[in-house]
Amino acid sequence: MNRYRTVAVLVGVAALAAAQAVAQPLGIPPGRWWERPRVAEELGLTAEQKDRLESATLAHARSMIDLKASVDKAELEVKAVSEREPFDTKRVRESFAVLQQARQRLETERFEMLLKVRETLSTEQWNRLRDLTRDRIQEFRERRQDRPNAPRRFKN
Repeated sequence: MNRYRTVAVLVGVAALAAAQAVAQPLGIPPGRWWERPRVAEELGLTAEQKDRLESATLAHARSMIDLKASVDKAELEVKAVSEREPFDTKRVRESFAVLQQARQRLETERFEMLLKVRETLSTEQWNRLRDLTRDRIQEFRERRQDRPNAPRRFKN
């Protein structure tokens, strides 16, 4: 059981690191931010830009669904292998390597989608989007400080 906990902790840490790695490099908000009227107005997005953002997101989302399923399957396999008796360290390592590769493919696809977003925006729009994102993060942190006992929510 102790080995299972160790593997579970390693898998959890790797998942958190991967999520943060994708969210941070380009500094833009998650989700379909171009559909938010305030953001679209502040950036001065054209109808063509919104269509391009929508198309890029849809194309990559289809691929990411399959890649996420691969990650989920690989996580399940790591768990199953780590619980088997007799415990086989080599097999656990191999299944963990498969999990890491699946996550890398998913993160690469997400990053490619972010690059398409960047290509769609002008330099001014890009800088403004990053400023808006920084401001929103700061506001969120300030609200969290005002409510230290509020429950935390984590995204997968």
